[in-house]
Amino acid sequence: MITLYTMGSDSPNIRKVTIILNELDLPFSIQHVQKHADNESDNEFLRVNPNGTVPAIYDPETDTALFESGAILYYLAHKSRQLLPDEPKPRAEVMKWLMFESANMGPVMGELYYYILAGDDLPEHYLQRYKDKVANFCAIIERRLEGRDYLGDVYSIADIVLYPWTIILEDMADILLSDYPNLEKWAARIDQRPSTQST
Repeated sequence: MITLYTMGSDSPNIRKVTIILNELDLPFSIQHVQKHADNESDNEFLRVNPNGTVPAIYDPETDTALFESGAILYYLAHKSRQLLPDEPKPRAEVMKWLMFESANMGPVMGELYYYILAGDDLPEHYLQRYKDKVANFCAIIERRLEGRDYLGDVYSIADIVLYPWTIILEDMADILLSDYPNLEKWAARIDQRPSTQST
């Protein structure tokens, strides 16, 4: 059984991994770890992820420890031969959107979250810079979804990796999904999947 390491919160990165585990119907257990704690279980976790961040997984079937949500999604999809096309061109389409999230949406939303927590004395232009970046990412995804149901030809890890950010766009970035009709329909489509509803 796969072990999923979390810190007890349902962050977008944790949500990505629980969605794919449910989508693939893979049994898993949850191991809560504490940041900056010094005990035996947390030392075990640092062997799984030396960076000490979540999510991370350990798969005893292949004796594989993984961290970073994009890497975890790729591993599980590749291992199961689901949610990732076999043919080179469709696979490349999925991989570029997986990397788009890892290099753009994820880091920028993370920075925005940090600045929001930093307090009201932070200059507004700090926050606005990141909100503008997120709005640009939404516009890019909106154009990609024109005339298509999913980012690739079919539902894949590209959709799973980007979907959890849509849930918090309004609260964190003052972005309304209704301003992006293709993105809004895409998110609603994923909302209805049993694997998403069970997370």
